[in-house]
Amino acid sequence: MSGSGRIFDALVRSMPEDARIEDVSVGIFWTYVRTQYGSSLSATAHRWQEDPEGALIPYAGSLCGMLVRDVAPLYDSDSLSARALANAAVGASFRSEDMTGSRYAGRAQALLAEVCAARGPGLRIALVGHFHFADQLVGLGHKLDVFELEGRCQPGDIPCTRFAEFLPLADIVVMTSSTLLTHAVEQILGYCRPDAYRMIVGPTVPLHPVLWAFGLDAVCGNIIHDDAQVSRAVREGGNHKQLTGCAKYNFLTPIKRV
Repeated sequence: MSGSGRIFDALVRSMPEDARIEDVSVGIFWTYVRTQYGSSLSATAHRWQEDPEGALIPYAGSLCGMLVRDVAPLYDSDSLSARALANAAVGASFRSEDMTGSRYAGRAQALLAEVCAARGPGLRIALVGHFHFADQLVGLGHKLDVFELEGRCQPGDIPCTRFAEFLPLADIVVMTSSTLLTHAVEQILGYCRPDAYRMIVGPTVPLHPVLWAFGLDAVCGNIIHDDAQVSRAVREGGNHKQLTGCAKYNFLTPIKRV
Protein backbone atom coordinates (compact mmCIF):
# COMPACT_ATOMS: atom_id res chain seq x y z
CA MET A 1 0.00 0.00 0.00
CA SER A 2 1.59 3.26 -1.10
CA GLY A 3 -0.70 5.55 0.88
CA SER A 4 -0.37 6.04 4.62
CA GLY A 5 -3.00 6.52 7.29
CA ARG A 6 -6.69 6.01 6.58
CA ILE A 7 -8.56 6.53 3.34
CA PHE A 8 -11.33 8.34 5.20
CA ASP A 9 -8.93 10.86 6.75
CA ALA A 10 -7.40 11.56 3.34
CA LEU A 11 -10.89 12.18 1.97
CA VAL A 12 -11.69 14.59 4.80
CA ARG A 13 -8.49 16.55 4.09
CA SER A 14 -9.47 16.77 0.41
CA MET A 15 -13.10 17.86 0.75
CA PRO A 16 -14.29 21.48 0.49
CA GLU A 17 -14.42 23.36 3.79
CA ASP A 18 -17.95 24.57 3.08
CA ALA A 19 -19.50 21.20 2.20
CA ARG A 20 -22.87 21.20 3.93
CA ILE A 21 -25.62 18.58 4.26
CA GLU A 22 -28.72 19.50 2.25
CA ASP A 23 -30.62 16.22 2.48
CA VAL A 24 -30.20 13.00 4.45
CA SER A 25 -32.13 9.72 4.64
CA VAL A 26 -31.29 6.81 6.92
CA GLY A 27 -33.07 3.65 5.83
CA ILE A 28 -33.03 -0.02 6.74
CA PHE A 29 -30.48 -0.89 4.06
CA TRP A 30 -28.91 2.38 2.96
CA THR A 31 -27.93 5.82 4.20
CA TYR A 32 -28.13 8.67 1.68
CA VAL A 33 -26.61 12.16 1.95
CA ARG A 34 -26.65 15.09 -0.49
CA THR A 35 -24.53 18.24 -0.27
CA GLN A 36 -24.20 21.18 -2.64
CA TYR A 37 -21.42 19.22 -4.38
CA GLY A 38 -22.89 15.76 -4.84
CA SER A 39 -24.63 12.81 -3.24
CA SER A 40 -23.56 9.46 -1.91
CA LEU A 41 -24.71 6.19 -0.33
CA SER A 42 -23.41 4.00 2.47
CA ALA A 43 -24.70 0.67 3.68
CA THR A 44 -26.68 1.05 6.90
CA ALA A 45 -24.47 -1.38 8.74
CA HIS A 46 -26.31 -1.98 12.03
CA ARG A 47 -27.62 -5.21 10.52
CA TRP A 48 -24.13 -6.74 10.83
CA GLN A 49 -23.26 -5.62 14.33
CA GLU A 50 -25.52 -4.35 17.09
CA ASP A 51 -25.20 -0.64 17.76
CA PRO A 52 -24.54 0.49 21.34
CA GLU A 53 -27.44 1.67 23.46
CA GLY A 54 -28.53 5.27 23.19
CA ALA A 55 -28.77 7.55 20.19
CA LEU A 56 -27.75 5.74 17.01
CA ILE A 57 -27.53 8.88 14.88
CA PRO A 58 -26.27 11.92 16.80
CA TYR A 59 -27.74 15.23 15.62
CA ALA A 60 -30.80 13.45 14.16
CA GLY A 61 -33.41 16.11 13.45
CA SER A 62 -30.83 18.83 12.83
CA LEU A 63 -28.43 17.21 10.34
CA CYS A 64 -29.64 19.23 7.35
CA GLY A 65 -27.62 22.42 7.29
CA MET A 66 -24.67 21.01 9.24
CA LEU A 67 -21.16 21.22 7.86
CA VAL A 68 -19.86 17.84 6.79
CA ARG A 69 -16.68 18.51 8.79
CA ASP A 70 -18.77 18.54 11.96
CA VAL A 71 -20.33 15.17 11.09
CA ALA A 72 -17.13 13.47 9.87
CA PRO A 73 -15.88 12.54 13.40
CA LEU A 74 -18.81 10.11 13.66
CA TYR A 75 -16.70 7.80 11.48
CA ASP A 76 -14.95 6.79 14.71
CA SER A 77 -18.20 6.11 16.57
CA ASP A 78 -18.90 2.73 18.13
CA SER A 79 -22.16 2.85 16.16
CA LEU A 80 -21.89 1.47 12.62
CA SER A 81 -25.01 3.48 11.76
CA ALA A 82 -23.21 6.69 12.70
CA ARG A 83 -20.15 5.61 10.73
CA ALA A 84 -22.35 5.06 7.67
CA LEU A 85 -23.71 8.59 8.01
CA ALA A 86 -20.21 10.10 8.25
CA ASN A 87 -18.97 8.08 5.27
CA ALA A 88 -21.95 9.04 3.10
CA ALA A 89 -21.63 12.71 4.06
CA VAL A 90 -17.94 12.85 3.15
CA GLY A 91 -18.56 10.91 -0.07
CA ALA A 92 -21.26 13.41 -1.01
CA SER A 93 -18.78 16.28 -0.67
CA PHE A 94 -17.18 15.54 -4.05
CA ARG A 95 -18.34 15.73 -7.63
CA SER A 96 -18.42 12.28 -9.20
CA GLU A 97 -17.07 13.67 -12.48
CA ASP A 98 -13.79 14.50 -10.71
CA MET A 99 -12.99 10.80 -10.24
CA THR A 100 -9.93 9.84 -12.27
CA GLY A 101 -8.93 6.60 -13.95
CA SER A 102 -10.24 4.89 -17.03
CA ARG A 103 -13.82 3.65 -16.98
CA TYR A 104 -14.66 0.00 -17.49
CA ALA A 105 -18.06 -0.30 -19.13
CA GLY A 106 -19.02 -3.74 -17.87
CA ARG A 107 -20.01 -4.92 -14.42
CA ALA A 108 -17.47 -5.50 -11.65
CA GLN A 109 -18.02 -9.22 -12.15
CA ALA A 110 -17.02 -8.94 -15.82
CA LEU A 111 -13.93 -6.91 -14.91
CA LEU A 112 -12.89 -9.56 -12.42
CA ALA A 113 -13.37 -12.27 -15.06
CA GLU A 114 -11.07 -10.37 -17.43
CA VAL A 115 -8.42 -9.99 -14.75
CA CYS A 116 -8.61 -13.71 -14.00
CA ALA A 117 -8.32 -14.59 -17.68
CA ALA A 118 -5.27 -12.35 -18.08
CA ARG A 119 -3.54 -13.89 -15.07
CA GLY A 120 -4.24 -17.49 -15.97
CA PRO A 121 -5.88 -20.50 -14.34
CA GLY A 122 -5.60 -21.72 -10.78
CA LEU A 123 -5.57 -18.33 -9.08
CA ARG A 124 -6.04 -17.84 -5.38
CA ILE A 125 -8.71 -15.19 -4.86
CA ALA A 126 -9.61 -13.56 -1.55
CA LEU A 127 -13.17 -12.28 -1.24
CA VAL A 128 -13.73 -10.04 1.77
CA GLY A 129 -17.49 -10.31 2.11
CA HIS A 130 -19.97 -12.49 0.22
CA PHE A 131 -20.30 -11.84 -3.50
CA HIS A 132 -22.86 -13.48 -5.77
CA PHE A 133 -20.20 -14.40 -8.34
CA ALA A 134 -18.19 -16.61 -5.95
CA ASP A 135 -19.51 -19.90 -7.39
CA GLN A 136 -18.60 -18.80 -10.90
CA LEU A 137 -14.98 -18.26 -9.83
CA VAL A 138 -14.82 -21.72 -8.31
CA GLY A 139 -16.29 -23.13 -11.52
CA LEU A 140 -13.41 -21.60 -13.47
CA GLY A 141 -10.92 -23.52 -11.33
CA HIS A 142 -9.83 -20.78 -8.94
CA LYS A 143 -9.38 -21.27 -5.21
CA LEU A 144 -11.43 -18.95 -3.03
CA ASP A 145 -10.80 -17.69 0.47
CA VAL A 146 -13.98 -15.98 1.70
CA PHE A 147 -13.63 -13.75 4.75
CA GLU A 148 -16.43 -12.60 7.02
CA LEU A 149 -16.85 -10.84 10.35
CA GLU A 150 -16.77 -12.89 13.51
CA GLY A 151 -20.26 -14.11 14.29
CA ARG A 152 -21.38 -13.84 10.65
CA CYS A 153 -19.25 -16.64 9.19
CA GLN A 154 -21.00 -19.27 7.13
CA PRO A 155 -19.59 -22.81 6.77
CA GLY A 156 -16.24 -22.57 4.98
CA ASP A 157 -15.73 -18.86 5.66
CA ILE A 158 -12.56 -17.55 7.25
CA PRO A 159 -12.95 -15.04 10.09
CA CYS A 160 -11.45 -11.63 9.41
CA THR A 161 -9.15 -12.10 12.40
CA ARG A 162 -7.07 -14.37 10.14
CA PHE A 163 -6.30 -11.77 7.45
CA ALA A 164 -2.56 -11.92 8.20
CA GLU A 165 -2.47 -15.67 7.59
CA PHE A 166 -4.30 -15.83 4.26
CA LEU A 167 -4.31 -12.46 2.44
CA PRO A 168 -0.58 -12.56 1.52
CA LEU A 169 -1.32 -15.75 -0.44
CA ALA A 170 -3.91 -14.13 -2.71
CA ASP A 171 -3.32 -13.27 -6.36
CA ILE A 172 -6.49 -11.16 -6.41
CA VAL A 173 -8.21 -9.46 -3.47
CA VAL A 174 -11.81 -8.27 -3.83
CA MET A 175 -13.26 -6.42 -0.85
CA THR A 176 -16.73 -5.12 -0.22
CA SER A 177 -16.87 -1.35 0.14
CA SER A 178 -18.37 -1.89 3.59
CA THR A 179 -14.83 -2.59 4.82
CA LEU A 180 -14.64 1.19 5.06
CA LEU A 181 -17.30 1.09 7.78
CA THR A 182 -15.64 -1.73 9.70
CA HIS A 183 -12.31 0.13 9.51
CA ALA A 184 -10.70 -2.90 7.88
CA VAL A 185 -9.83 -1.61 4.40
CA GLU A 186 -6.34 -0.31 5.22
CA GLN A 187 -5.48 -3.50 7.09
CA ILE A 188 -6.57 -5.57 4.09
CA LEU A 189 -4.50 -3.51 1.66
CA GLY A 190 -1.52 -3.73 3.97
CA TYR A 191 -1.56 -7.54 3.84
CA CYS A 192 -1.80 -7.73 0.04
CA ARG A 193 1.23 -8.82 -1.96
CA PRO A 194 2.72 -6.07 -4.15
CA ASP A 195 1.69 -7.97 -7.28
CA ALA A 196 -1.86 -8.77 -6.13
CA TYR A 197 -4.76 -7.18 -8.01
CA ARG A 198 -6.88 -5.18 -5.56
CA MET A 199 -10.55 -4.25 -6.06
CA ILE A 200 -13.08 -2.54 -3.81
CA VAL A 201 -16.70 -3.04 -4.82
CA GLY A 202 -19.96 -1.47 -3.66
CA PRO A 203 -21.93 1.77 -3.26
CA THR A 204 -20.31 2.59 0.10
CA VAL A 205 -16.99 3.58 -1.48
CA PRO A 206 -16.64 7.35 -2.06
CA LEU A 207 -15.42 8.19 -5.55
CA HIS A 208 -12.34 10.40 -5.30
CA PRO A 209 -8.83 10.21 -6.83
CA VAL A 210 -7.25 9.95 -3.36
CA LEU A 211 -8.20 6.26 -3.40
CA TRP A 212 -5.47 5.50 -5.93
CA ALA A 213 -2.74 6.51 -3.49
CA PHE A 214 -3.65 3.49 -1.33
CA GLY A 215 -2.77 0.88 -3.95
CA LEU A 216 -6.19 0.00 -5.35
CA ASP A 217 -6.32 -1.23 -8.94
CA ALA A 218 -10.08 -0.95 -9.42
CA VAL A 219 -12.80 1.03 -7.66
CA CYS A 220 -16.33 -0.16 -8.44
CA GLY A 221 -18.95 2.16 -6.99
CA ASN A 222 -22.21 3.96 -7.71
CA ILE A 223 -23.10 7.37 -9.11
CA ILE A 224 -26.51 8.84 -8.29
CA HIS A 225 -28.30 10.48 -11.21
CA ASP A 226 -31.78 10.87 -9.68
CA ASP A 227 -31.48 12.16 -6.12
CA ALA A 228 -35.22 12.33 -5.54
CA GLN A 229 -35.74 8.67 -6.42
CA VAL A 230 -32.79 7.46 -4.34
CA SER A 231 -33.67 9.54 -1.29
CA ARG A 232 -37.29 8.40 -1.40
CA ALA A 233 -36.38 4.73 -1.90
CA VAL A 234 -33.90 4.83 0.99
CA ARG A 235 -36.50 6.38 3.31
CA GLU A 236 -39.01 3.73 2.31
CA GLY A 237 -36.63 0.86 3.08
CA GLY A 238 -35.56 0.08 -0.48
CA ASN A 239 -32.83 -2.45 -1.20
CA HIS A 240 -30.14 -2.06 -3.86
CA LYS A 241 -32.42 -3.28 -6.66
CA GLN A 242 -34.96 -0.59 -5.80
CA LEU A 243 -32.44 2.27 -6.07
CA THR A 244 -33.15 2.85 -9.75
CA GLY A 245 -31.85 6.42 -9.55
CA CYS A 246 -28.22 5.36 -9.45
CA ALA A 247 -25.90 3.33 -11.66
CA LYS A 248 -22.75 1.27 -11.18
CA TYR A 249 -19.46 2.64 -12.47
CA ASN A 250 -16.05 0.97 -12.49
CA PHE A 251 -12.78 2.91 -12.50
CA LEU A 252 -9.32 1.50 -13.22
CA THR A 253 -6.24 3.03 -11.66
CA PRO A 254 -4.30 5.67 -13.64
CA ILE A 255 -1.20 4.78 -11.60
CA LYS A 256 1.12 2.24 -13.18
CA ARG A 257 2.54 -0.09 -10.58
CA VAL A 258 5.99 -1.58 -10.98
